Amino acid sequence: MRDGVWRVDVEISRDPVTGQRRRISRRVRGSRADAEVALAKLRVADHDRRVPRPGTRARTVRAALNAYVADVETGVIDLAPKTLVTTRSARNTMCSIVLSDGRVFGDIRLSSLGWQDIEEMFRVMRVGRSTDWVRRSATVLSRGLDRARKHGLIDHNPAKDATRPKTVRRKPKSPLKEDVAVLIAQVATSDEEVADAALILATTGMRMGELLGLQWAEVDLRGGVVHVAWAVTDGGPAVGILRKPTKRSDWRDVPLTAAAEAAFRRQHERSATMFKLTVAPRHYVFPNRCGPDSPHRPDSFGDRFATARGDHEVTFLHLRHFTATTMLDAGEDYRTVADILGNSETTLRLHYDGRTNLAKRRAISALDF
Repeated sequence: MRDGVWRVDVEISRDPVTGQRRRISRRVRGSRADAEVALAKLRVADHDRRVPRPGTRARTVRAALNAYVADVETGVIDLAPKTLVTTRSARNTMCSIVLSDGRVFGDIRLSSLGWQDIEEMFRVMRVGRSTDWVRRSATVLSRGLDRARKHGLIDHNPAKDATRPKTVRRKPKSPLKEDVAVLIAQVATSDEEVADAALILATTGMRMGELLGLQWAEVDLRGGVVHVAWAVTDGGPAVGILRKPTKRSDWRDVPLTAAAEAAFRRQHERSATMFKLTVAPRHYVFPNRCGPDSPHRPDSFGDRFATARGDHEVTFLHLRHFTATTMLDAGEDYRTVADILGNSETTLRLHYDGRTNLAKRRAISALDF
């Protein structure tokens, strides 16, 4: 370049997007011999994959997120089908956001994307959208940019430096046992099958998808226990309703109350009568009307419950809150309740402790005069 200053460069892998040739360069001060030594070291470093790959100028945020979604769709990245639907929606939302300077967020080149752009995108997204949705979208963006970093499209993930909107923790609604009893009695007047489903949910803490994913092979009425290992979910277009492992990909055995056992027996008789056959272990406990081998759609089952409960304010989610909170109020420890619900203790403390439990009451009683 000039006296005592040399430039050495090495050709590396082609641009993963454009296919164009790429080179990396270093500036060296010293003699030609020093430059040759530096060149040799650069080649060795490139061979050992210790040289950072520069980002491509052809790659945009939209392209990076599209590539991430494509990896999920082809199974390279493992996500639950319902999470994939959420991921697609979050990608579409973020890529369409228009920033204050008129730029479309999805069209920003990765090489110029900064944490300031991401935080501004979060601020725009919050207008008319919930904080929880913005935070879920932020997770999708961070994962998509992290994939781009691993593939050498960017040197670092700017989403790691961006501050996400803080979530507001609200006191969860947990109905009383009397409220749940009234609800089940009201639902039973118009849809006995859904009433039995509500009773089972209230006494086991299962999610609706887990209940609809149950097959009779997993219900042990003699032992009074149900094996929860699967759930039914809607995978979206071209996927449809499918049965997948539970949310945490972990099984659990949940004991049954006498009322829950009775509800399962009524449903067994109901299925046998409905389809005029002997109920088999592979049949679903709450099947679709098309046949005992077909799971019930979660959305239509939820619609049936909404119709049957009328103006009663307790929902399926409230029943899960009821299960957790009632057991905690009875003095059970968080670990036991978390094992029954299939949650972590942290999630249980954040979302399901809807009333003041006994431990808090015992602690505060020490302050009584």
